[in-house]
Amino acid sequence: MSNKDILVKIIVADYYKEVSESLVRSAISFLEDNKIDYEVINVPGVYEIPQMIKWQINQKKLNLFIALGCVLKGDTYHFEVISDSVGKSLLDLVNANSKTIITNGIINAYNMKQALNRSKMNKKNKGLEASSAMLRMIKCLI
Repeated sequence: MSNKDILVKIIVADYYKEVSESLVRSAISFLEDNKIDYEVINVPGVYEIPQMIKWQINQKKLNLFIALGCVLKGDTYHFEVISDSVGKSLLDLVNANSKTIITNGIINAYNMKQALNRSKMNKKNKGLEASSAMLRMIKCLI
């Protein structure tokens, strides 16, 4: 397998555009620097990321996904429900599909300031971290 056989699908929840756009820019920049092909698929919110990944999985091919987005804590239990269920759903997809790798760049933050700090164009950007983790996993496969 070579880099030419590899396509990484970036599934991004663009609900908080200010955060998600920076995550995607960092992820794309890292993948391009490492000559890895990618495709970006936008979904309305974090909850839809596992659903889109499920639709994109091809049982006969290697499936590489980077999940990007943001969940902010509000005044209700919604934050915990979404954060926990999405994390579990991503793991369930990997466990049920042996040719699937998903790296998680979803920010779960208590406020927008925290989310913006984790999406700045620097080494702590979750999009960069998820792309870097994906490259390390790809290197394990090649």
